[in-house]
Amino acid sequence: MTNNALPMPYDISMIGSSIFESWGTPQWGQLSISNQAVRSSKTDFWLHHDLSTIPDAHHILVYCGSNDLIFGNNSEQIMANLHGLITNLSVQFPKSQIGYFSILNCPQKQAAKQLPIIEQINTHMRQQAGKQYHYFEFNDAVHNQSKWFADDGLHLTPEAYQMLNEFYQPVIQKWIGY
Repeated sequence: MTNNALPMPYDISMIGSSIFESWGTPQWGQLSISNQAVRSSKTDFWLHHDLSTIPDAHHILVYCGSNDLIFGNNSEQIMANLHGLITNLSVQFPKSQIGYFSILNCPQKQAAKQLPIIEQINTHMRQQAGKQYHYFEFNDAVHNQSKWFADDGLHLTPEAYQMLNEFYQPVIQKWIGY
């Protein structure tokens, strides 16, 4: 056996926008996690991104779509981009399971009257989930409660990430069969 062997794949690679980027490395037990999320990224960034730069992982988690709304993209384009991204990930990483985290309802989106659009996208993504990807409902944990959001009403607080670590550790471990 040589020392030139390729490193083992991560348990999880995370991609998406600032909600994932700011999470850093979630504390989900002994899981090895690579967080490749990029602040302010939209679905088209990830749709056209060179996915070969993402570290190999048994599972890939995706969170994006929220920034598309800020920049005025419509729900149909967001959903098409998300499905294209998930398809691209499935081709690039055929042995990886993919998980999609719903778009967060948050005070900023509520003030912009975008919660119905978020619900439309989340409902569609939830209904389409199955063999190609697993759907995780972010809003089950956060419930659009202002206490979990920074002053901008969009980004999460450190306390929110601690709560999400505790909330999602058993959920993620069950999903990956840990």
